Amino acid sequence: MSVRSPDFVHKIVFLGDTQVGKTSLIQRYVYDTLSPEMTRTIGAVLHVKTLELDGTFHKQVIWDLGGEESFAQLREQYCANASGAFFIFDRTNIESLQHIDDWLNALYSSAGKVAVIAVENKIDLESVITDEQIRGMLEARGLKHIQTSALQNTNVNVAFEELVKEIRKKIIASKS
Repeated sequence: MSVRSPDFVHKIVFLGDTQVGKTSLIQRYVYDTLSPEMTRTIGAVLHVKTLELDGTFHKQVIWDLGGEESFAQLREQYCANASGAFFIFDRTNIESLQHIDDWLNALYSSAGKVAVIAVENKIDLESVITDEQIRGMLEARGLKHIQTSALQNTNVNVAFEELVKEIRKKIIASKS
């Protein structure tokens, strides 16, 4: 069986505070598994997965960034040349949503106004953030919102497909 080369290669970065579930979402999407002994990500870890969308193949180079504040000065370097990003927040931790601008500013200052999707993770748990708070934060920044659970594998593939569609829209718009 021959391996088809991708039509597009996208650098996708995962943004968000520590412990919001970035690594769990990536593990679920790329490897369809969740490791119970997952530890905090130090620096950045790369994963690759190809997605077929409407007959085109999109190779996603997925960067899992450590969320600790001590890595803040490296964020812009990690985000350089990104095609798109996920901003992940944990519905059981309002601070993870309130830090959105720190993450988006690092992304936009190094990669430009790339496609971003906000992911509300851990929907299998009770939320401490109201729908109005979430809607207000995300609509003010023009972000599409997807609810996921890496644990239950809810909407994980949908989130990646939506981001690739948003990236594709930006590519088409930049050529016209």
